[in-house]
Formats: sequence, structure tokens, C-alpha cells
Amino acid sequence: MKKTQESGRSMVEMLGVLAIIGVLSIGGIAGYSMAMNRYRANEILDRATKYAVILYAGKQTYDATHSSADEGSGYDAPDFDESGLGDLPADTTFGEPTISADSVTMDVTFPSVDVCKAAASILGKTEACTDKKINLVLKQS
Repeated sequence: MKKTQESGRSMVEMLGVLAIIGVLSIGGIAGYSMAMNRYRANEILDRATKYAVILYAGKQTYDATHSSADEGSGYDAPDFDESGLGDLPADTTFGEPTISADSVTMDVTFPSVDVCKAAASILGKTEACTDKKINLVLKQS
């Protein structure tokens, strides 16, 4: 009887290792993509919230310092560019805000459908984001 001594790995074992690494890599890339979309959505929603606070505070200050008898068109809300909050991510826009006694409402257009869906998930909205847009209502408490 001859005794043989193995050295090294077989081709099947190596292919098995490569298959496992491939599956883990695909999962990692998908997770990274989802995390980045959520990060972008959070960044945009954070800026929208800060912008809404600026608009609401400006409207409250305007109403407190001007009587209804004053002439003029009323409070002129600043554009986002004038708010001092920096630049928005590419392809992101805020629609014309509507400021009421207890809320600020505006449309937010996101850079991609995936980022819009992440934002809808964060906000707990179930509507689809086919046009990359969400109507955002920020209530003051």
C-alpha cells in the first residue's frame, strides 16, 4: 500500500471559496448602496427642516413686527440660496413653500427615485416616488 500525502487545496475547494466571497460582496455592495441613499435622503430632509424653521421664524417675526394695517404684499420668504444653509445636493430642488400658522409645506424633488424612496421610508409615507417628488409638511410644535 502506498500512502499519498496531500498538499494544497483542490480546485473545487477554491471555487467554493470564490463563490462565497462573491455572494458576500454582492450583499455588501447592495447594503452600501442602500446606506448611501438613506444618507442622502437624511441630508436633504435635514436641510428642508432647517429651511422650514427659517421660513416659519421669519414669518412669525414679520407678523409680530407688522400690523395688518401696514401696506405691502406681506412676508417675502427667502430662497434656499439666501438661507445660508449651503448648497443642496445635485438635482435636488425645493418647491415654493406655503407657510401657515402652524406648518410649512413644500415639494421636495430628490436626485433619484431610490433616494426619494429612502426619504419616504424615513418619513413613514407609503406613496410611490415615481416622479422623485414628495410633498413635505413640517408642523411646528
